Amino acid sequence: MSDTPAIPLEHQIGRHMMSLWVPQALHAAAELGVADALAEGPLAAAEVASRLGTHAGATARLLDALAVLGVLERGAGTFALSELGRYLRDDVEGSRRAWARLMGGEHVWRAWGRLTECVRTGEAAWTATGGDRTSETETFDALFADPEAAAVFHRAMADGTRGAAPAIVDAADLREARSVVDVGGGHGELLAAALTAHPQLRGQVFDLAHAEAGAKALFAARGVEARASFVAGDLFATDPPAADVLLLKSVIHDWDDARSVAILRRCAAAIGERGKLVVVEPTAPEPGGAVPASFAWIVAFSDLNMLVNTGGRERTAAEYTRLLEQAGLRVRAVREAGAFYSGFEATRA
Repeated sequence: MSDTPAIPLEHQIGRHMMSLWVPQALHAAAELGVADALAEGPLAAAEVASRLGTHAGATARLLDALAVLGVLERGAGTFALSELGRYLRDDVEGSRRAWARLMGGEHVWRAWGRLTECVRTGEAAWTATGGDRTSETETFDALFADPEAAAVFHRAMADGTRGAAPAIVDAADLREARSVVDVGGGHGELLAAALTAHPQLRGQVFDLAHAEAGAKALFAARGVEARASFVAGDLFATDPPAADVLLLKSVIHDWDDARSVAILRRCAAAIGERGKLVVVEPTAPEPGGAVPASFAWIVAFSDLNMLVNTGGRERTAAEYTRLLEQAGLRVRAVREAGAFYSGFEATRA
């Protein structure tokens, strides 16, 4: 039996409330580059402040909080990166620095501040307070009006896709394909993984024009630029390029059912009679289904994030299947695509 006293329930609920401070501390660390400043070894708080050009006292207080979170480790008057804190560096495999900048940044933070109205109305933050929808992509229009915010968003999406990409590519079964389009693929991390795994493939990323420069840079960095290209377009106004296989990762959960079906119909037109569409999403558990607590947390809060930021939602496998059928597609297979994702392989019905 543990000798640690139980935390009173009123303190537990209070700690949940104060957890809003955590992403802001991580966001500040990521924005300022704390982890990169400590990459070469431990430093005193004043030395970190000197490198970052920040206020010495305030920097020390931030470092104290990061140490409590386990992001930093205290030494004899110094702070060092922990194994956890390494993932706030820019230059490590699996970096989540861009994700911390995105999640704690102004656009996401302001939207979450309107959660109450989103729940009252069922609308995303942009329209929950009575505003009119200005375009199908208004949430992203506002974010991408700021070039730096757009770059952070795409870097965060690429970083999040990189580790999952091999399993997704395997689940997509591209062995017989000769052409592939990564729809809404941003900087093309998934496409690059597909081209690397299958030398016979040529591919394109189809996304809004602001992602083009980042995609071309990534293609060059991955050594696939000779077989990869970028096509600019709005998925609500333009069909994606035709290909043997269309990949649609983490796109449908951004949108409500009507917009999701509209997207899927455009994809159905692009694959023709012989091609296939692979929709890749984390699937919510069926009601009453047993799932690990960590996965249940991710799905539940990601679902709220979709409500707040885009008006979308996380869905069960049955719900994704119904959306695909409404768009004139038939699900041929559902495959696991790593720890969190499922791949829904569909052809025209």
